[in-house]
Amino acid sequence: MDKALQTMIDNMQEKTGKSLNEWKLILKEKSFIKHSEAVKYLKGEHNVTHGFANTIVTLSKDEKETPDDLSRINIKEKKS
Repeated sequence: MDKALQTMIDNMQEKTGKSLNEWKLILKEKSFIKHSEAVKYLKGEHNVTHGFANTIVTLSKDEKETPDDLSRINIKEKKS
């Protein structure tokens, strides 16, 4: 796992008030079609920074997707 990503995960509780698992549960209750919709929700409703919101959404997706998919998803979002 990328060192920067691991640092974000390690700091998530302190910086956002919730652990990654808590964020996963929150997103599981919602049904977002697009990655960007979930990011917007976290930023707007929970005042999470863009970096944390993007990381939370990416890591909350199917276990098939790995943290290395972050950059691929960001590129895909920018093209949409």
